[in-house]
This record gives sequence, structure tokens and C-alpha cells, in this order.
Amino acid sequence: MKTPVLSSAVQCRMRGWLPVVLALMCATAARADDAKPWRWELSLVPRALVVEGLWGDFFHIEPALHSAGLRYEQAYISRSPYFGGYSRLYHMPNDAELNRFSVIVIANLDAPTLKPERLAAIREFVSQGGGLVVLGGYWAFSRGAYDGTPLAEMLPVTFPPEHRIPPNRDGLPLRAAPDATWKMPFDFAAKPSAFYMQSLVPKAGATVQVFAGEKPALISGTFGKGRVVACALTANGDPPKGVLPFWDWPDFSKLLGHSLDWAAGSRPLAPDAASAQAKPAISDDEMNSLALGSGVTPELARRICEHPDRQTADALFSHVVRPEGGGKVDLAGVFRALLPFAKIEWGAKLRESLEKFSPDMKGRQAALILLGATKDPAAYAIIHEAVQKEPTKDAAIEAFGWLGNADALPLIRELLARAESACKTMATEDDPAPDVFARQQGSTIVECAIALFRLGDPDAVPRMLEVYRRVRLYDRIFHNAIKRRVRETDAQGIGILRRLNEGADKLAATLARLREQAGPVPESQRAAFIKAAAEAIDPADVEWFCLAMEQSASSVPAAAWQPLTKARDGIIARMAAALAIGK
Repeated sequence: MKTPVLSSAVQCRMRGWLPVVLALMCATAARADDAKPWRWELSLVPRALVVEGLWGDFFHIEPALHSAGLRYEQAYISRSPYFGGYSRLYHMPNDAELNRFSVIVIANLDAPTLKPERLAAIREFVSQGGGLVVLGGYWAFSRGAYDGTPLAEMLPVTFPPEHRIPPNRDGLPLRAAPDATWKMPFDFAAKPSAFYMQSLVPKAGATVQVFAGEKPALISGTFGKGRVVACALTANGDPPKGVLPFWDWPDFSKLLGHSLDWAAGSRPLAPDAASAQAKPAISDDEMNSLALGSGVTPELARRICEHPDRQTADALFSHVVRPEGGGKVDLAGVFRALLPFAKIEWGAKLRESLEKFSPDMKGRQAALILLGATKDPAAYAIIHEAVQKEPTKDAAIEAFGWLGNADALPLIRELLARAESACKTMATEDDPAPDVFARQQGSTIVECAIALFRLGDPDAVPRMLEVYRRVRLYDRIFHNAIKRRVRETDAQGIGILRRLNEGADKLAATLARLREQAGPVPESQRAAFIKAAAEAIDPADVEWFCLAMEQSASSVPAAAWQPLTKARDGIIARMAAALAIGK
């Protein structure tokens, strides 16, 4: 039986912090379903939700998704006697969020872990046109207690009770089924073989697409308006010499990718519910309240910020920068919504507010950032002064990026070098580099990288990728580490957990900044961006490129994406094709 191991690359990245991570990862979860990953906002290409049980990586699901060009989010299960209820799911979207996806993949996961309410939601999702792909394994099908659940109802197969998965020591070679309806441009002549398989029996109307020996291996069918695939293959066994295991077969990720794409195909692409909502109306009385500065409630400000336009942004800005203040609505709470509408005429009021002493540091930071976005020529000196002060440094760096003045490039490079150096020199056994990055220097490094990207620095694209990979890795490490449970009498453990939670929260905010500010791609970076995206294969790099592409959909000409339709990664190529035709 194969044993999963960390790749050498991951081991090298974690080495500096491995003692802390190993000490904390084997304890009970403090956060599980609470931690939510980044959500794709547009539907340029289908999306998959991958729910992985143990050893799911041996199915090469991630390469399959990239091969098929499906964007994805991942939820995963942890099994340990330390966990209450023995197992927990992490990053699992709630039932209402399932409509953001085209297909759900369940890899080696038992029905009790998914729970009856969630299984009912998946049934509704598939019946309305969603796809479902269920992969085999120790906790799948009959061994996963699927009988009597919506999974058994939806799947195109039945499964006799099995106390053990039947082995075949010599291997069962995969081959296209004679009645297969899928195109099979795969090298079955290599005789990729399976050594353990679930015993699945196709239901009436189902189609066997691939056999392993004489046993059905991939079976497709429908349920309601949706499409469902059952995979009997189990990634276990020790192959005899000279026999190719299917999980090492180069074409397996393409075959699985085709299965996922087929299952996703019956669900039309649609925007998220949040973006599909109609723009809320702002009544004449509410506009008068904005103009007069009376009766402007936080609820009104929230509705304006959800769907701002030039008129409401102007009015809201005038309200929050009045000499007497904005009452219960302040600049810090609304400035992000105002950024796209910033204009040079706002500069004078923002400079005036910054010249006054105010204990409201968040307000000063917001004013600096918005001042940069106004492109006010008089802003440079004020931002330059603010970047020298620790409380306003990061906000001033962002402001330089919005200002667009290349004179700031040397200063930002210097600030970045200082922060990077501090991460190295301040790291100790008790405060390793990820901890120093998360709690002290990370936000500065990220703001510098984003500002240099906006200002046209020639090294900005590879730097953004490196920073994104690092923050993404550290975020995963911290969220694994805070699963620790400590006794109320363990003062040292409580201190460690508090520190970890602080770092995790800061990393989450930093990662959100990188994702929210991936685009639009500045014209000065377009050539470097296209060149790097065409060759990208690392999943983290692909994720960042896709974020930047979707955020650039309205600002970059459709024809500019044409070279990326032949990108090495299938997701980038599929997104580029959608953008190139102006979808």
C-alpha cells in the first residue's frame, strides 16, 4: 500500500518552520468550516468544487482540472483521533454557495462526513444541472456508507456490500469501452493498470466509458438535468515490475479532466448571485440626504458601496470629508468603493484633511490612499512624508502605486529590500521567518510588490508571483497550525495559539489584498504578463494570473488575450479564449 509523502519542494519551503508546524498540526481543530477560501467572482470558465478525502492527490485531480481548463476550489478532510467526531471538513462552502460551481468532485470520502443536509443540497445541485464525479477509495461507495443516501440515488451504478476492495496483483489494464460515447484520444496501448477496484454495476441507461480488464472503471449517467460519473479505480497497490500503474500514466489526468469537463457541461455558466443582483435604487430623498449631509445612515452608505456610480460616489465623498465629519459614516469605511471614481478635484479636500491633526489613524490611511488615486500632482510630497512614518507607511506605499509617479520607484524598492532583509535577520527559532513575515513585515512586502507592479517596474510580474506563492504557502501553514487545542490551564499553549491566530488573521488579510489587487494589468506590464502567463504551470501562479485576467476583462482589449489561448496551462488558455471573444 502506497504511503503519501510531502514533495521535496514543500519540505524545503517548510524546513525553517517545521518543528513548530509538526508540533501543532496533530492537535484538534480550532477552526474548520469557519475558514473560507477565496471566491472566484466571474464565470468565464466552469468551476469545480473538489472535496478530497485521504490520498486524493494520487488521482492527480489538480493536473486534471488544469488539463480541462476548469477553475476550482478545494475542501479537504482530516481524520485523527484528536478530532471530535473523528473527522472534519475544511474550506467546505455552505449549501447556498454550491450554485457557484459547475461540478462537484468527491474523492475517497464517506457519506457520514458529508452529512445528510449537505448530501441533500448536492442532490438538488445535480438535479438542477450540476455535475458530480465520485472517485473510488477506501471510504467510497459501499465502504463509504453510500447506500440509502442521495449519492446512491444519483450515481449511475449500484455497489454490492464489500468488506474489502477486491485486489488484482497483476493489474487490470484500462481500455476504452466498445460503446463509449466519449472521445478517447488516450494512449491505452501503454496498458495503464489498476490493482484495487470497487465492484460497480452500471444502472439501466448508464454508459461504461472505460473498462479495467472486464470490470467497469468509468461509468457516466444522468440525474435530473445533471451529469454524474462514477470511478471504480482506487489508487492503491504495488505494481509488478514492468506494469504501469494508472496513476503514473501520463494520460490519466487528461482522461479524468475529460470526465470532469463532461460532467460540468450541462450547467450553464452564470455570474455569482452577489454580482447578479439588481442595482439597488437610491431614491431622490436619499440623494438629497447625501447632498445635504443629513440622514446618511450606514445602511445607505453600504448600498451605495455595493453598486457605486459617478454620481453617488461624488455625493458620498462630499459627505464624509465635510469639516464637521460624516457622522456615523466615515471615510475609512467607504474609500475602497470610491477609489475607481477618484478624480483630481478631490485632491484639495483630501490634502486639507491630512494637514489637520486627527487621532483617527484609519481615516488618515484611507485619505492617503484615495489621494494617490486622484493623481493630484501635489500629492507626491504628502505621500513621501507619510511613507517615512510607520503607522502610515503601508497606506502611503499603496498611494504611490495609485498615483502613478515613477519617481517613487527607487524609494519603494528600498522599502521592499528593508522589509525582506528584516524577515531574514529577525528570524529565530522562536520567531521563524513565516512568523516574522505574517505578523510584522508581510503587509509592507505585499504593498511594495503591488505598487511596483502598478508603476511599471520591469521585475514586477515575477516578483508578484513569488510573493503570492509565499503568502499562499504561509497561509496554509498557519491555518494548519491553529488547529491546535489547548487546555485552559496551559498558559504557554494559549499564548502560542493566540500568536498563531494573530498571524493567521494578518496573513488572510494580506492574501486577500494580493487577490483583490491582481488586476487590472497596467499597460506597462502587459507584455511581461502575457509572456509569463503563457508559460505558467504552477497552480499558485495560474491562480494569480486568472485573478488578474478576470479583473482586467473591462480594461484590456479582447484581442490582447489571443496569444494566451495557446498557453501551457488549460485554465489560462480557456479563460483567454473566453476573453478574446469578449464573453
